[in-house]
Amino acid sequence: MAKLCDNAAYTQTEVTHAATAALLSDFNEVSAPLLKAIKRVFECEGNSLGSPEIAMHQLNLARSLAAGSVFGQHAVKCSQMLVSEGKLEPDSFIIAIGVAAKMRGQANVRAFHEHYLDKTNEFRANKVVHRFQVAIDSLPDSSLGSILVEARTARIRPSTRNTGLDEGVRL
Repeated sequence: MAKLCDNAAYTQTEVTHAATAALLSDFNEVSAPLLKAIKRVFECEGNSLGSPEIAMHQLNLARSLAAGSVFGQHAVKCSQMLVSEGKLEPDSFIIAIGVAAKMRGQANVRAFHEHYLDKTNEFRANKVVHRFQVAIDSLPDSSLGSILVEARTARIRPSTRNTGLDEGVRL
């Protein structure tokens, strides 16, 4: 990703697509049970009154599912932020994932900057960071969250294993 940002031959659109792909790769560290738990909070499952206190309790319980995943911890933190603002609708789940992705992207920007400062001069490091920063900032939270969640659910397909007694080998 940093090499792409460093090369002026790539357009900002190409850098944005690469940044999205990099964030999608990072998003793979978030466990499916954590995503389901966060989604259930925003769908008010087990919270028919839509109480922010109950939602916060559910998110605190979900935090244990984020152990070992910085992206997952950011997703829980962003979800708590939205719940504290009273946003308990299904669309807020997508926004929470998008904001968490941007937080992860900011961490990547800082890492790229340090890496390039070690290898090159400050001007070049700042150029790489600026292009990556513009790519992250150009994506709306809801769009980025939607891209990540849809890509994740597209990969998780139900099993096609036969479970009935009369189902045999397909001919």
